[in-house]
Amino acid sequence: MALVDRQGRRSSGLSLSVLTGTESTTVGSNDACKPDDTTIKHATIVDIDVQTAKPREGLTFQRPSVKDLTRRGPAQIMNGAKQHKVSLRWVHLRANCMSWIEELMARVCEERGIAIPESSENSPKKNPLLRKDLWADLFHGKASDQIQTRFMGPTCIQFSSNLEDEMSDTNGSTGGSRDNIVLYLPFLHWESYDAWTEREDLTRSISANKPGKPQPDRDFVAEYLHHGTAPFHDRRSLHQAYYHDFGMTRSLPQYKQVMQSFTSQTHPDSVKMMVVDQLWLWVIKGTGVSEEGSQPDLVVTAFPDRFNGAYDSANVYNSIIEHLERGLQPPLRTANNLVAAILEHCTGIFFQRQLEQDKWFVEFFAAAIGTVRNSQKLAFNNFCLKSRELKDLEDQEASLAETAGKLEDAAFSISVETSLVQDIKDIIDELSCVDYILHRQQDVVASLLRSQNSRSLKTIGEMVKERRDTWASIAKTAHVAYDEIQTQMDAQESARYGRTVLLLTVVTIIFLPMSFLATWFGMNVRDPGASSLPLYQIAAIIFPISIAIALFALVVAFSEKLRDFIVDGVRDVLDFVLGALGTNRSRSRRRRQKRRINRRQQYIESGTVGDSRDC
Repeated sequence: MALVDRQGRRSSGLSLSVLTGTESTTVGSNDACKPDDTTIKHATIVDIDVQTAKPREGLTFQRPSVKDLTRRGPAQIMNGAKQHKVSLRWVHLRANCMSWIEELMARVCEERGIAIPESSENSPKKNPLLRKDLWADLFHGKASDQIQTRFMGPTCIQFSSNLEDEMSDTNGSTGGSRDNIVLYLPFLHWESYDAWTEREDLTRSISANKPGKPQPDRDFVAEYLHHGTAPFHDRRSLHQAYYHDFGMTRSLPQYKQVMQSFTSQTHPDSVKMMVVDQLWLWVIKGTGVSEEGSQPDLVVTAFPDRFNGAYDSANVYNSIIEHLERGLQPPLRTANNLVAAILEHCTGIFFQRQLEQDKWFVEFFAAAIGTVRNSQKLAFNNFCLKSRELKDLEDQEASLAETAGKLEDAAFSISVETSLVQDIKDIIDELSCVDYILHRQQDVVASLLRSQNSRSLKTIGEMVKERRDTWASIAKTAHVAYDEIQTQMDAQESARYGRTVLLLTVVTIIFLPMSFLATWFGMNVRDPGASSLPLYQIAAIIFPISIAIALFALVVAFSEKLRDFIVDGVRDVLDFVLGALGTNRSRSRRRRQKRRINRRQQYIESGTVGDSRDC
């Protein structure tokens, strides 16, 4: 039965355990969810019998160390633990460590009789499950010393375990059967800020060969962080994943995320931040379950645990285990059903869990945008209030000093809007980072759907698309807020421009008559009947006249009533002069213009605008 989450998106039964999980959820009798200790890293092997009536009874768990798994192989480990017929096997590694994958896939080839072509002594053997185009060529950041640039390029590829079947023609098509799948997918998660900073301190101390405080992953990180050919990929922050090219040669600056700002206000002792994890997944087809010595379908996954290693419902791996114990809807029958469940938890863990009471992740951004828009509205209302006060001063013919002082009010400054623009641009940038991850997810799931016709996988594709549409609507709201702030800044810039023009006008009015008179008295013209005037006489002429002209011009410039009075007086004088000269052309022209305006107004009111020649 379909579910509807808090954002109104349709969710299939695959999401049931994601939506119902809580921080206090416990697991069954198996120890598959136990965290690793300080020195030994463990993997998980789950054998699944899809024919059992109760899902939990059809699950057999083993938790070998990673070294034991890569030495013996999953088949040998599970031979002694068989309790029922094995239809499907899932092997999970709790870190994106390339060395672990290479060693594990070598054991898988041995178990399943997959031929590994002979190679020269100087070159390593070519594992058919990790061909160069499926593995090394998709490894980004191998040439950089910046850890955050390491990731596998998002993709989903079908391939054959027989290299002879992979005979590519010039178009890139293959001639053999390709039943196996490799998939690399980024997905969003969150981590506590304290755990993140501790992890950064750990990697920095190891890179600098400096001692650090004991941490659970120190030995593991020290061994594989700078591995020559197959290092481990650590978790990345949201901006590290988005700006991975920029970070190839330098460390990225610290970006304060919306989630950090929100959680630092509500719970200062438990600040959270968004991170990007990777899902590595292989589906290796088996030979059936009926014959002796046959191999079941194998699903291999690798994605990281949370840094603190504590059990909670936000751990993707633990959620999948709980989901398998409860049972899938639709029931688990094939490898595609298991892949769909894994994809659902990886892509949905960030969107379908509440980090705070009554707060979902998507609501953090809506609240942040709302805060910016409220601040913008307050600033705009203050600007409008001060603008009306300025207009009242002009109507009251206030002094120039009062008008200029009002223009100096902080409401006409753009300092508040500049800060708001920075805030909303940070939000838009973060939303772009989220959309980047969702876009990659949508492309990978679409590639998977093209090769696997599965209803459960189709549901995952629809959910990823719906999530991206939801975030696109939030980004649209953020862009609207940005445009509103820019419009307000333009209005305030216009006010500042008017203040500048006012200053230039005043200066021009004061100095223009003075400059004219000084130029007049300074002309190199000789009058035989005149003598040279002393400086004080010239000053006595220039300054009073200039001051009188400047005062008159300023009064006319800043007094609307005086301007109207002067214009009306000039019009009356012109009418009188023209009437005295015996012509009434000006009056008749004004009467014709008035009749034309009245007639056109009648046309407009009647809904028909006539041709101007009819007026």
